[in-house]
Amino acid sequence: MTTLSDFPITRKWPAQHPERLQLYSLPTPNGVKVSIMLEEIGLPYEPHLVSFATNDQTSPEFLSLNPNNKIPAIIGPQGPG
Repeated sequence: MTTLSDFPITRKWPAQHPERLQLYSLPTPNGVKVSIMLEEIGLPYEPHLVSFATNDQTSPEFLSLNPNNKIPAIIGPQGPG
């Protein structure tokens, strides 16, 4: 079984609540849409801020989850998919 800690993205943004969905985003119109949806359906998630100022979206850790370097990106407790 795969755990969340097996994925490179958790090295840069460690999960405090690994049993929740992990949302990597930024407070932009597209970034906020997913958090609104998760709040509306009551699905627990842990938000992680991806900073464009420091090019977080091009870090190897972020690219391991989303090679297109776009936000938002989401990963479940057992990994992507």
